Amino acid sequence: MLRSSINRRGFLLRAAAFTTVAGTTVGRANSTAPSATVTLGVIGCGGRATQMIPVFLNQPGTRMLAVCDAVRERRERAKATVDAFNGNTDCTAYRDFRDLLARKDIDALYIATGDRWHARLAIYAMQAGKDVYCEKPISLSIHEGEAVVKAAARYHRVYQGGVQRRTVGNFMTAMSLVKNGRLGRIHTVHAGMAGMGRSAANHFLPEEKMPPVDEIDWDMWLGPTPWRPYNNAYLKRWHGEYDYHGDLTEWGSHTLDLCQMALNREHTTPVRYKPIDDTTVHAWYADGIQVVMRQKGFRNSCAVRFEGDEGWVETDDSGDIQVSSPTLLDTRAIQSESWMRPVAHPAEFIACVRSRQTPTAPADALHITHVACHAATIAYHLKRELTFDPAALAFVNDAEANRLIHRSNRAPWSI
Repeated sequence: MLRSSINRRGFLLRAAAFTTVAGTTVGRANSTAPSATVTLGVIGCGGRATQMIPVFLNQPGTRMLAVCDAVRERRERAKATVDAFNGNTDCTAYRDFRDLLARKDIDALYIATGDRWHARLAIYAMQAGKDVYCEKPISLSIHEGEAVVKAAARYHRVYQGGVQRRTVGNFMTAMSLVKNGRLGRIHTVHAGMAGMGRSAANHFLPEEKMPPVDEIDWDMWLGPTPWRPYNNAYLKRWHGEYDYHGDLTEWGSHTLDLCQMALNREHTTPVRYKPIDDTTVHAWYADGIQVVMRQKGFRNSCAVRFEGDEGWVETDDSGDIQVSSPTLLDTRAIQSESWMRPVAHPAEFIACVRSRQTPTAPADALHITHVACHAATIAYHLKRELTFDPAALAFVNDAEANRLIHRSNRAPWSI
């Protein structure tokens, strides 16, 4: 097993390869590159954002102007972080994202809310002329994902999904062994999963006294999801609620995405999905290649394994790469970085905001990966094998499964 690392400057230099002369428009018709300084806003300041705001603040040629969160403590904490970095008190903290979107001086947004808001906020941001870096999953349903893709195309915006492992060296190396034929004919790919079934149902908690709206805007926090009485515990345990979480998209948006990318299947999906047990789902592409989505048997988080008739490779968030033969790596140096504060992926996004090029994780490719995740989740929840038509984006002769392609939306946030 070989492993190496690269420092922040190295990643920024690598990302610079994606840039072109400022002001040039490439691949995005009717779009205009921003000025030399890319101005940023953040929507969703808890959880993942606490790790990523410092990453964006440290991107060369950027300036963060505003943050937004329905929870006052989170937005005030984020404002303090930004102000400390900028050396002033100019960062504006908003409770309502619409006030932030109305600002004409913001070029791009980092979206890090809970999953329930991702698709809508991305669409609203692109309608407002903002480029978008959105945390995964990009959608909670197949229908939502289609809407995100259409918005990115219609408004000619740069969209980068937060699936940073696409640009992390050990995962790139593993995928290259597949793409270059070093493993021979691929017959099986494995996608590591976590907490399968954790959000297969809703768990309604006792109602608590509603806090002042400026402290916690509960209606805004719920957003498009069905109304339920306030309970503060939801703010931290939303990952266990069907209404708020995508279940297999938790890790599938990373690991199944890498499988799709390695196989050059970013515009199609498996056609059969079969739950095996509580921790495993199998799927098959039309040509017979098998996908094994499983929780058990991996050494670290977000693991993938690619198996061919001439060898195999496995890697994960540790940065280590295991191979069937040492000759597969050719003693090459492997670049890696922490998933907690990735630099290459955000750097590429900022470069593409300037150049108008398409980034590594655009909406259309990620949508199809998410279709596969959603289809697997539906089969897992229904506890039976399903047949899926990738062209129609629908299950074959299965009304019950097809009803789950959409999720109910609460006004006024319908797509």
